[in-house]
Amino acid sequence: MNPLRCIILLNFTTTLALGQPVLRSKPTGSPEAFVRSFYTEVIARHPHDIPNDADMKVFAPYFSAALIHKIDEGKACSADWDTHKPDPHLRAEKASEFEPFSGEVYSIDPQSFHIEKTQLHKDGSFRVYVSLAKKEPSGYRSSWRVAIVVKREADHYAIDDVVYINDATYDPPADKPPNPRLSEYLSAGCKGPSWGGYSLPNEPAALIQSLYRQVVARAPSGIPTGADWKIFAPYMSKTLLHKIDEFNSCVADWGRHQNPNLPEKAPFGIFESGMFSGGAERGEPRAFHIQTMRPQKDGSTRVYVELKWWATPVNPPDKYSTTIDKPDIWRVAPIVVREDNRVVVDEVIFLKDPKNDRDVDYRLSQDLSDGCKGPHYVGDRER
Repeated sequence: MNPLRCIILLNFTTTLALGQPVLRSKPTGSPEAFVRSFYTEVIARHPHDIPNDADMKVFAPYFSAALIHKIDEGKACSADWDTHKPDPHLRAEKASEFEPFSGEVYSIDPQSFHIEKTQLHKDGSFRVYVSLAKKEPSGYRSSWRVAIVVKREADHYAIDDVVYINDATYDPPADKPPNPRLSEYLSAGCKGPSWGGYSLPNEPAALIQSLYRQVVARAPSGIPTGADWKIFAPYMSKTLLHKIDEFNSCVADWGRHQNPNLPEKAPFGIFESGMFSGGAERGEPRAFHIQTMRPQKDGSTRVYVELKWWATPVNPPDKYSTTIDKPDIWRVAPIVVREDNRVVVDEVIFLKDPKNDRDVDYRLSQDLSDGCKGPHYVGDRER
């Protein structure tokens, strides 16, 4: 056992909301040794979503009081969400795609780690950079990085946050988004310990205004994951959530019939596209405008939204590139319905755009069902 886990200050405790004392380790050695001890436990346990009580008994001694408070609020918010809008199967599935100390979807279940470097910040905290890795069934070895925010709290080291490092290259670099954090995931979609879904606007135009502010700010790709899932799921109807659940099951069914040594992305569905905006650059709109609303005979409302995208300016300027003055412009029409005394998005129509070789409307539900019959993959066969 690492010496850091053996030296306990019995006279120093922090109380969890559960009423359990947290025993602290002295900051002997270095921040690197502290983080090394922590990730030894992470590799052994692979916690998913917000740490449960059993995991908290192991991990809480490493956490700052502020992080413990955020975890407690995240648990309370998740429980509140379940009370208001239960979708247990899909919720469990999406939660399993996130590991709080390693990342989302493709960055979960690391098998090994090593400490890269430590940086001291102006606020006195440390950033300990950790490289995580795992070997896929095909033999391919993937690796990624996180940065652990470590600070001194009284006379012990404490983890205050986890930064998920995005090492992707962006052209231009100005398009690179901020690195997401564990604290962001814990608070996403919440107002303290309360789920934020019922505080969303309860009128179609205002709901869509709120939704597309988030779309422009976060540009979710494919089915939202991690913090994006917690933010966008409250906007969706039960019907749309069910279609996403079936789509995920269909992708899993397709995967079961593939060679596990030749992993590849399913050749159907919505992966690179934006659920609420469209494909390619249209998955990352930079601006939007609500144009009009049209009530339908079935009681739903279509809200027509104009979206814009333009390239980040480069030097020297590219005369063929879109600009803020001459952007790419397209339209979508989310369909809003009333459900459980609130309004939610039930469908998105991507409107025809002849100038871009699309002469018919198509719907989000088509992307979610193409190649599938319910939860089963059928390919091009008749559905």
